[in-house]
Amino acid sequence: MKFRYQALQRKRQPDELDAAVMLAAPRGWIAVFVVLIVMAGACVWAALARLDVTVDAPGVLTHPGGTSQVQSPYTGMARELLVRPADLVHAGQPLARLAGQAGTVRTITSPFAGKVISATLTTGQFVPAGATVATIERTDLPGDRLVALVFVPADRAARLVPGRPVDLNVSTAPPAVFGMLRGKVTSVDPYPLTREGLAAIAGGELAARSFQPDQAPRLVTVDLIPEPGSASGYAWSATKSPPIRLSSQTSVSASIALRTQSPFDLVLGR
Repeated sequence: MKFRYQALQRKRQPDELDAAVMLAAPRGWIAVFVVLIVMAGACVWAALARLDVTVDAPGVLTHPGGTSQVQSPYTGMARELLVRPADLVHAGQPLARLAGQAGTVRTITSPFAGKVISATLTTGQFVPAGATVATIERTDLPGDRLVALVFVPADRAARLVPGRPVDLNVSTAPPAVFGMLRGKVTSVDPYPLTREGLAAIAGGELAARSFQPDQAPRLVTVDLIPEPGSASGYAWSATKSPPIRLSSQTSVSASIALRTQSPFDLVLGR
């Protein structure tokens, strides 16, 4: 009986040659279509999407003239310091007085107008010629305004050009609340800053160390985008701007847009 049953089964097989064969269940085809749609969307995105390439660098809000150190042209004992930090001074204003030999008194004056950042003398201190009396942020240059001076590593500044947009993270305005301060590149120095040049702009050797971790940077000047209706006077990425006006000598972190590229370029390393 066993062999007869198998023979009957084989006899029916030729009659089933035209029967449909199920290669996959309907659920399997749905999964295939979903994968194909996702892959097609990814290909379209990779071909049409544009990604921003940026360079990040530290900086400071200041005036285009930066800071300059006023040095004593005389040797003597500090008799009187006439200014304090945050004082506004004009060109020719006395900064300090020194007692020289034979009872002479010499006055050290400011050669330019600006705001006093630091005044280092103390009464009775011996002051040799060439010693720093005060550091002053200059405000006497033509077109004076508040700008961001950004110190970009030299090897990352090759593609920087004027006009590129900049987002500034201001230390006194949390970006989670106020967003980023808007600006644009107005100039890029062609040569890296020397240690002395960086110290002169930043306000001394100690301040310059935070802007020069590994190599000499290039100075990038960023103009802030004005917005008259804003409380701060400048444009921000968020609708709510800081309720106070920005002040100089405020540290910032800049994100400068270099160019845009497609995801394909990113994968190929171009």
